[in-house]
Amino acid sequence: MSGASYKVSEARAHFSELLERAREGEEILITKGKEPQARLMPPDASARREAAPLKHLKLPEDLFDDEDPEQAAIEAGDYTDEVGIWVGKPQTE
Repeated sequence: MSGASYKVSEARAHFSELLERAREGEEILITKGKEPQARLMPPDASARREAAPLKHLKLPEDLFDDEDPEQAAIEAGDYTDEVGIWVGKPQTE
């Protein structure tokens, strides 16, 4: 496995290229001055995993049946996503 070293500014300017080289197997060291800051490495094939359905978790059928106070506030117009805060009074349980 070959390796290369790039300063942060060089790595930033050529990041896409460096990611591709790392994906293909090259190990790339990113430095600030002479100090190592990060290392780009090829992904470990064993670390990859397939997406799996959640069926094996045996989630309860009524998991999403309860009313969500935040969603109810959105639907009632008391919540605005633009500012992300409650406009009306917070609901208490």
